[in-house]
Amino acid sequence: TVYETYYKTAVGNLILVCAGALPGYWASVALLDIWGRKPIQIMGFSMLTALFIVIGFAYDKLPTNGLLALYVLAQFFFNFGPNTTTFIVPGEVFPTRYRSTSHGISAASGKVGAIIAQVVFGPLKSIGAPPGATGAAATPWIDHIMQIFALVMLLGLAVSFLIPETKRKTLEELAGEVPGTANYDPHSAGHATPHPDSEKEYTMADDQAKKAAQKDAEKL
Repeated sequence: TVYETYYKTAVGNLILVCAGALPGYWASVALLDIWGRKPIQIMGFSMLTALFIVIGFAYDKLPTNGLLALYVLAQFFFNFGPNTTTFIVPGEVFPTRYRSTSHGISAASGKVGAIIAQVVFGPLKSIGAPPGATGAAATPWIDHIMQIFALVMLLGLAVSFLIPETKRKTLEELAGEVPGTANYDPHSAGHATPHPDSEKEYTMADDQAKKAAQKDAEKL
């Protein structure tokens, strides 16, 4: 019946959420400021690549319980990995003046990717299925889709090496607005002002040097 179908779907989703997704989020919350965003994202994509390779190339040989266990693990490493970090990092890594716009573009790109996955991979799974087929016979291409997902996870892993680490850094420090930090940029921070004696610009460091020179002159 319709009730039984929806009931089984709901129970299955609850099992996946409670066994995989929620523990993954808890692990991310506990370790984000200890391990860092970048290591967690790299680890997550690495595990997902391996899991989808196993699922894709051994799909027909895996027992139902084994397939379920791998799927739960995939849910865990989605959330203890890119599902969490790809929402946190864009909110931290962009300069202040562009942060909200860039974060919005980043989030929208993720949504577009989800739509493309549904539109493209939905029809792909039934390639070669005989008319009226049900169950596994209705999705003969599912193993190839898992293999494609493994490739996508591998690409995500490669891109993850390009992002900066934002662990335990303030938004001002990440934006290069804090003097004395490695990525300090007086121009983007608005600390550079016209030089009183020439057309060049001088920074807060120049101003501090000028004050120090004045103090030395007063001592003399």
